[in-house]
Order: sequence, then structure tokens, then C-alpha cells
Amino acid sequence: MKIVDVRPDLRMVLDNGPGQAYLLRRGSDAVLVDTGIAGQGAAITEALRGWGLDRESLTHVVLTHWHPDHAGSAAELATWPNVRIWAHRGDAPIIRGDSYGSLPALTHNEEGLYAHIAGTIPDAAPSRVDRELDDDEILDAIGARVLSTPGHTDGSIALHFPNEAVLFTGDIATEHQGQVILGPFNHDRPLARESFRRFADIDVDTVCFGHGQPLRGDDTALLGAAATADEVPDPLG
Repeated sequence: MKIVDVRPDLRMVLDNGPGQAYLLRRGSDAVLVDTGIAGQGAAITEALRGWGLDRESLTHVVLTHWHPDHAGSAAELATWPNVRIWAHRGDAPIIRGDSYGSLPALTHNEEGLYAHIAGTIPDAAPSRVDRELDDDEILDAIGARVLSTPGHTDGSIALHFPNEAVLFTGDIATEHQGQVILGPFNHDRPLARESFRRFADIDVDTVCFGHGQPLRGDDTALLGAAATADEVPDPLG
């Protein structure tokens, strides 16, 4: 487990696998975007305590999609006193355990990487979902806008916090070796490329990816450049 301060009000919590979660402080409360793999409650508690907060300060957990490296600890965090679990309606039944998610349509270049990673990620226990989200929905309670980005999963979303000037892309985009590319392991790759284009005109100070290093300041222009390129950067395609 590793806690990285992206900026004073934003922390990235890295688990022992491929997952990462983000805590955004909003006054005396905090919002968590994704949870990492199962068993991350202690790490998230430690990250909160570093701000002088506790479990009661976490009010919302917003899941960008159902994959277990993102929703793995949702069931555990749902037991915390003030937490509400939110996810897009397309993925909510899978997170609840009412249905199964489909496997990604792997390219040849992805097969080896997927085989290596998939076996290291524990299954996510079913979790309640308190609110099902829709595209372009304004979440007044946390000051965010939902951007539907289907293709990685049916219910993948990004989250834009305009007041904090932060964008959380989920897995539709990834930072890799200083470049912004289409995220791998998509259910519908052509649709994922279309969703990637949604990031073309979003002006923020910070971009946080489901995998890879966050971008700050002028570096955030890399996302817009990739989203407006003639072809979406997709080295594993």
C-alpha cells in the first residue's frame, strides 16, 4: 500500500495490485473515486487520518465501473457509517451481484498482459449501490458531473469536479510513460474510442486515471491532444 499526495486536497491510494483509488477532500468531508482491490479499508482509513479525518468523514464512494480492481472494496466501505455507494446504472447490477459482467474483447497485443494481471485480482464481493447514475447528471452533493464513457464496460463513467478542476477518467484513458492512450481491456473497443473523444474540451488543473500517473497543470493538455488526434492513441489495438 502506498499513499501519494497529488495535491493538498487529493490523495491517490495504491493497493498491492493494479488498482488505485482517489480521495478528494471537500472541507471536513471526503469523496472516494474507486476503491482499488478488495481489502483496502485500512489503507483508505490511513489516508483519511493523514488529513486529520476519520471514517465518518467519508460520505460518498463513486465507482467508475464494476471491475474488481476498482470496485473491490466497495462492500467493505459500504459498512462505514456515512458512506453512500454510487455507480452508473449500466454497471450497478453487476456491482450488486445480480448479474455478471462480460469479458473484454482482447486484441492479440493484450492477451499476454491480461493473462498476467487477471489472476492477481481477487473477486469483488457484492455491494449495495445507493444511487444509479446517468450521463451528464449533476451530483450536487459532491459538486461533480457524470460523463458516460461506455466501451470499457457498459456503465463506465468519468467524473468532472469543476470547482476543484479535477477530472477522473476511469479506465477509458490511461497514462503510460508520459503519454495518454486508450485504456486496455475494453468490452467494445470502437465505442471506447468514441468515449475517449469526450475529453477533448475539458479544462482542468488535474487529470486522474484509473491506471497511470496523474497529470497536473500544463501536462493536462496531453489528454486533450490525444482526444482530438486524428486517431485515438491505441498502441495495444
